Amino acid sequence: VSWIRKRDLHILTVGILTYTNDQRFQSLHSDGSDEWTLRITSPQIKDSGTYECQVSTEPKISQGFQLNVVISKAKIIGNTEMYIRSGSDINLTCVVLETPDPPSFIYWYRDRDVINYSGRGGISVVTEKQTRTSRLLISKAQPPDTGNYTCAPSASDSASVTVHVLNGEHPAAMQHGNSSNSAVTRLLPIFLLFVCHSIQVLLVTDVYAPVRSVKLTAR
Repeated sequence: VSWIRKRDLHILTVGILTYTNDQRFQSLHSDGSDEWTLRITSPQIKDSGTYECQVSTEPKISQGFQLNVVISKAKIIGNTEMYIRSGSDINLTCVVLETPDPPSFIYWYRDRDVINYSGRGGISVVTEKQTRTSRLLISKAQPPDTGNYTCAPSASDSASVTVHVLNGEHPAAMQHGNSSNSAVTRLLPIFLLFVCHSIQVLLVTDVYAPVRSVKLTAR
């Protein structure tokens, strides 16, 4: 049994032997089992494509797997730089994109600190896991509330905006920037498992990084 990457016809494994210098690829097989598994550790965007399991019978049979690796990320609606008049509210909405499951948590930071709900008062966060959104409201903002606000969901890239709270003596600055949301990419160690049995169907899967494991089985 061989595993082949179709885009460059590279033979990744034959039996339990690996034929690539990329140590993220590994073939797994248990004695007496009809399963041959291709494991990809820490999958990356470049790993997207078709992988084929080939069985050297007569006639030869094969099974194709279409893999799409997608990075889950957060987006704060609006611009990445905001100017707020002192006494107005700061209202930020964060949406988590490209994720198959709701995040287990969404944290909000100002600069490097988790936002403290009890110290200042007037701060509320409403998180709706099913819609993958979180809303941060800071009532009656004051200049000390100026800073970089970050939405950080579990297992996803974060997104940030910079908020300036002005006393009102600079009305020309009361406008929004036009830059796009920024995020720092995080790909945590994960595994992809392709399992080859008898060959009958073509499977297509989207993998949202980071996830814990994906197992594809052709029966």
